[in-house]
Amino acid sequence: MGQTKLIPLPEYARRTGVPLSTLRLYIREGRLRAVRLGRYWYIPVEDEGDRKGRGRVFTLFTHAGGAGKTSLARDLGFELASRGYRVLLVDADPQANLSAWLGVDLSEVEDRETLLAAVEGKGLPEPRRLEVGGVTLGLVPANMNLAMAEVVIPTKSLGMVLLRTALIESEALERYDFVLVDSPPSLGPIAGMAALAGEGLLVPVETSAKGVQALRAVVEVSKDYLRTLRALRFLSPEVVTFIRLLIPTKYDGRTAQDKKVRLLLEEAAAIAPLAPALSYRPGPYKEAIDRALPIHAVGDERLLGEVQALAEAFLSQAGVLAQEEVV
Repeated sequence: MGQTKLIPLPEYARRTGVPLSTLRLYIREGRLRAVRLGRYWYIPVEDEGDRKGRGRVFTLFTHAGGAGKTSLARDLGFELASRGYRVLLVDADPQANLSAWLGVDLSEVEDRETLLAAVEGKGLPEPRRLEVGGVTLGLVPANMNLAMAEVVIPTKSLGMVLLRTALIESEALERYDFVLVDSPPSLGPIAGMAALAGEGLLVPVETSAKGVQALRAVVEVSKDYLRTLRALRFLSPEVVTFIRLLIPTKYDGRTAQDKKVRLLLEEAAAIAPLAPALSYRPGPYKEAIDRALPIHAVGDERLLGEVQALAEAFLSQAGVLAQEEVV
């Protein structure tokens, strides 16, 4: 089965040799199928290539709320999927914001569809197939009852690797190129299980004193996670850090405080690679939440460029060729 990817209109013009003005005319006349996200047009193209699943699992992780973790999972997942990668998003947060922000009616999410099923030994639930802004995503949704997993996980033998086991035993690592797990903003059992599910953490860091303070705690706990996975032989002894990418969020370069924090984050690059910063623009992010769509849909050119740059940084750190080279 092929994967639909979205090609920006200028790139489609370059590939086909058809002038931009002609393509725009075709779109207006209904002769060319196109998807509009905010101010930009994309051409959906079916990639029929039979690629084997690479099963790369990464966890969005921080114990501080409000750092932009869930919007990162949503937007990075959408950006990767729009490039033709097969993406599964796993909502491991009982607040279920990721599910809601993708348009899922939480009142209709049954416990058997959430990670509670995996915690209870029933395996990974069959992901929902979502069509978001013309792009296909897989989603394991959450609901408030997922909070019961906080009590159940400690009672299970090797409970902290239940999600990792469920991903391995299911077909998820065959069906998807990337699995992004949105963990709860805590250091409890669910967050630990989410962190140990993959090969590393993607850590949003709010550019504030609060964000830097939270980063220190994440660095320390990540060392424990790394030791655990090494002991279980899930990771090579050559892996020296479990944090794969630090992602500065809510950055406003106009303020002296944020400039100071930015310098601190650059120093933190000694701990883990530093991604391009995401700007503090609450209006577009609120609009994206209200519309249950990724940030791509609100027509903010600056934010779109930042998310694309983040995706490039992520793919580079994951050791994956850019999609232009993969296809």
